[in-house]
Amino acid sequence: MKKTLQGKWMWPTAIALSIGIAGCNLFHPTDGRDADSDDAAALTLEGQKEFQNANYHAARTFFSRAIKADSGHSEAWVGLSKSVLHTQKGINVFELVSYAQTKESENGKTESAFNTMSDAKADSISRGIDSVMIYLNKFIARDTTGKTDKKVRFRDIADSYTILQLTKAALRIRAVRNQMQEKLSLTSVVSANNSGMMMDLTVLSEMGDSLKPFLNDMASAAEAIKVAPEAAAEIIKAYLPDSTRQDFDDDDYADVSVGLANSIIQMNDRAQSVEEDRNDVFFKFGNSRDDDGDGCVDEEVLDNYDNDGDGEIDEDVRDSRSIVLMKKRPQNYEELKAASQDVTNYDLTKAQVDSLKFIEKYHPVDIDMNGVFGPVVEGDPESPPNDPYEWHYVYSDPNERDEQKNHLLQFTNKLKFNYTKNGLFLEKDNDPVMQDAEEIESLIKNKELIRKDTLYPPKYSLKDRKKMVGGCWNNYTEEQFLQWFNRGDAE
Repeated sequence: MKKTLQGKWMWPTAIALSIGIAGCNLFHPTDGRDADSDDAAALTLEGQKEFQNANYHAARTFFSRAIKADSGHSEAWVGLSKSVLHTQKGINVFELVSYAQTKESENGKTESAFNTMSDAKADSISRGIDSVMIYLNKFIARDTTGKTDKKVRFRDIADSYTILQLTKAALRIRAVRNQMQEKLSLTSVVSANNSGMMMDLTVLSEMGDSLKPFLNDMASAAEAIKVAPEAAAEIIKAYLPDSTRQDFDDDDYADVSVGLANSIIQMNDRAQSVEEDRNDVFFKFGNSRDDDGDGCVDEEVLDNYDNDGDGEIDEDVRDSRSIVLMKKRPQNYEELKAASQDVTNYDLTKAQVDSLKFIEKYHPVDIDMNGVFGPVVEGDPESPPNDPYEWHYVYSDPNERDEQKNHLLQFTNKLKFNYTKNGLFLEKDNDPVMQDAEEIESLIKNKELIRKDTLYPPKYSLKDRKKMVGGCWNNYTEEQFLQWFNRGDAE
């Protein structure tokens, strides 16, 4: 990968030039040709001629007719998307990327243009992108299911698509920021350090009803990132924090971007499928509380696996700043084979967690409620945890976790949930979900009863909870139980 330009003011120019060279991107003019017959190809050629002459509405008509004649004609789909895009005011690569750059305002605050532009401008850009996405998403759906002629593929327009979706996400955050009357931007939602790059879950918790549509926008961008990671990496640098340029060199950036993309896609899949009344179970991130009714506190890791053995995935997750992602990791099956990895066990669709780091926020938190918590050396932010079992996987090597189909944390060695044969629900060899679905559902029902039992005196005593669920409730004393009820957490 070429060495990137460092000057902030040069990023929009660099992005514009880099995708402007590629002939198939959405912002680049369509080549003109002559039509010679009245079929999909000929209609597409007529549309390209009109596009070259900046007659975008006429071009749109020809491309639409071509698609009607042959819905698999990929050049017509891309031509139609380009035509619609060029009828929208203020939507070009230079402008969109420049909006992501941070500037110091008159009051001394550093903000992106997305946050300082007028509501009318933001609404215009958002509506314009929505108009284009109607056709782009139809084309992508056909391309990814083999229903086009494959002359133009999703990967050929992935860089442009990423810019449009990241812009939508930035505008979504802008709307939330205005509602909350707080400083919030796309750069504050993505956390980055030399451990990896992930969504800052603590910020996402504040997004309320805007969380699901925001994740949907980000997941769409993430799919494009995975299709063309090296091109997308340059775009991400323009949209995300300056710190990301410091923490990763150019060779790592594409790999790290794919890791971020996988995490976003996983989170969005869950956000779109979870029942409304269980949103707090999965989307109250790192709040040092028991959010799912099993008595444990922030016990899970956002890795798309069950870490505590209760049969659920990514419920009641801990602060994402404690997660260290794998950097150097295969991105396709060719790289897997080159690294001598077992292709049957390695899941390319998931971000791979390397390890967990004990952060100061969790010094007063007893995750499994066994009475052991805090740092070994009080007051030392670099001190290791006094209860390392809460912070280490049973298998420390990420690849061994995948091979053994065991992503449990070590504290589960002494944990027992009801409805299970051996105290924990384990990953099943021939089923990527979990075994014993009926038993898991019964346990979830009981956890839900307990989770909603928040008024004092409680309907379900500590003895009831141990019998109904087990789990971390087995570690509580009556005194700790009253403390949990009074404060809702384990500090």
